[in-house]
Amino acid sequence: MPAGIKQKILIVEDNQENIDLLVYFLKPQGYELIAVNDGIEAMKAVEEEMPDLILLDIMLPKMNGFQVCERLKKNNNTKAIPIIMLTALKELKDKIRSLEVGADDFIMKPFENVELLARVRSLLRLKEFHDELELKNRELQRTNESLLRMDRFKEDLINLIVHDMKNPLFVIQGNLQMMTMGLNGAQVQNIKKYINRIERSSQMLLRMVVNLIDISRIQEGTMVLKKEPVDLNGIIKDIVNRIKDYPENANKVFSVRSDRSLPSINLDFSIMERVVENLVNFAASNIQDSGKVELETTWIENQKVRIVMTDSGARIPEKFHDKIFEKFSQAEIKKDGYRVGRGLSLTFCKMAVQAHGGNMWLDVSNPVGNRFILEVPASKNN
Repeated sequence: MPAGIKQKILIVEDNQENIDLLVYFLKPQGYELIAVNDGIEAMKAVEEEMPDLILLDIMLPKMNGFQVCERLKKNNNTKAIPIIMLTALKELKDKIRSLEVGADDFIMKPFENVELLARVRSLLRLKEFHDELELKNRELQRTNESLLRMDRFKEDLINLIVHDMKNPLFVIQGNLQMMTMGLNGAQVQNIKKYINRIERSSQMLLRMVVNLIDISRIQEGTMVLKKEPVDLNGIIKDIVNRIKDYPENANKVFSVRSDRSLPSINLDFSIMERVVENLVNFAASNIQDSGKVELETTWIENQKVRIVMTDSGARIPEKFHDKIFEKFSQAEIKKDGYRVGRGLSLTFCKMAVQAHGGNMWLDVSNPVGNRFILEVPASKNN
């Protein structure tokens, strides 16, 4: 309790002699005392004064102590106020009734000075602790709300920057394509090679930008999937053929085993294409020359399609097995010397698969390299 502020006690008693006796015991202790004579006046006094403790007689006119106590304890604004029931009743059922309606303690009349003061002090200390805890909780809530607002501002700013980055990337890609179309003859092959490198880098950057946008949309619940029948085997084949033709992958081995019984699956083509591309790019960059990347599709009986991708490269450290898909763990993993794709590619992959009602995980039982497994629901009736 702050210095100079007295703790407030409300006495609810219809017998003036008992009021005088309570005042005689309590006033020397420095408490601010308020007294009323019936249950109705007690309810009004609590609303106006918000006491720190109530001494409440059971036998009251207009509204008895049980009713007053029960109403106060059911009210969120007053339920924390400690209530000591004052009773001349010696029946066990009356003591039980006091506890049932929420009383914190009870004292038998006639009052014993030492007992009364001990119980009042004890409950006032508890009330003070409760008030301090409530104050801390409110401060924490305000801090949390402020942090949430800042987080929303940060996300909005990131989305704004990411959207703004897309326009110059589209311009770069468009102009590169125009330049390539105008180049002919052996003397310009080197120029074409450099243009192709720039174009690939701009495509990679654009993919990272779009991944960030989609991660934000999925988290906010605003992602709308444009599902259509998709040939998943065809997507995988096209992406593998494209990536293995990159100059840096010339000596790397890519193999695809496609389940020919795979049905067309209702998926968002653009998103699932980026999922597969991110995975294959990760595997290709993770292996050395002559390393191997294997992809396999399987139709499983409980109406799911499974994609398994295995690489022969460096294994993801065990301590990061549970973190590789977490957005906020990517910086920690990279700082430790291991790179799990560019940007948030694996984070996007798992979130995109989950948005389709599926799941994705790292198979840690694989003895060599890394094996990723993803499953999406499907039906042969699609």
